[in-house]
Amino acid sequence: MENYYDVLGIGPEASTSQVKSAFRRQAKKHHPDISAARDSSSAGGSSSNRAAEAAMRLLLEAYRMLADPERRRAYDRSMRRRAAEEGGFDYRVFLKARPDDPQSQARLIVFDLLHELEDEALEVYERSKSLGDFRLERWLERGEAMDAELCLAEEYEKRERWLKAYNIYRRLIGMEKERPWFRYFFDVVALKFRTLVLLKLPRMLDEEDFVDRLEEAASLEVSRRDSAQFLRKKAEVQLRRGETAEAVESLRRASNLEPRLAGLSALRRKAELQMGT
Repeated sequence: MENYYDVLGIGPEASTSQVKSAFRRQAKKHHPDISAARDSSSAGGSSSNRAAEAAMRLLLEAYRMLADPERRRAYDRSMRRRAAEEGGFDYRVFLKARPDDPQSQARLIVFDLLHELEDEALEVYERSKSLGDFRLERWLERGEAMDAELCLAEEYEKRERWLKAYNIYRRLIGMEKERPWFRYFFDVVALKFRTLVLLKLPRMLDEEDFVDRLEEAASLEVSRRDSAQFLRKKAEVQLRRGETAEAVESLRRASNLEPRLAGLSALRRKAELQMGT
């Protein structure tokens, strides 16, 4: 497997903008037109041009993989899986033999996620809760723990265990705001959380509990717009429940954050009609 980071001359921690800059820099060196102009007077010009074309194709392949957050994350996981497979002995058996050691179980969760053993990873994750204050960041490097937790949240979502996913996303957002790790990928994390809260949680929670979750989500302050969207949804539920004064307050807070957010005016008119009756 090609190491696309080496192809672009950057490290795995590089931001998306650094990926783009590295691509432009390397493209100037390897573009076939530039190479042809440089080698036109030499006897080996034709073969040099073919080599430049091959190098340019590889650069484009690396750029397309690393500039897209979703594809880059999948690529990073495959690279870590490959590194784990080159360990030489049955690492998973070694870890499974230590069920009472939280650090081994944390490592086992990461190993299973990297090797597409998602059901097994979730089973270990839930079983390890009996070991006390089991948090992956206690036993793993912080970034590795956050990436593993995100994978677990995604797996819970696939199984429609949305409240478990919500709790993990909430914790990850708090950690990211405290000290960034996801960086270029955080917009995707925020989108996953917003979709979960607004579209999926309503299917499993009663309205009172859902209102509490919306307030909690808004307080995370992922972004001003996200918080405003959570408060708008909260106002909508409150109006449906006949809690008009509370809905007006939620709308006021949403408007302060994002005055032009779609739907606020319609909800205000509905609140006024309810107050009038």
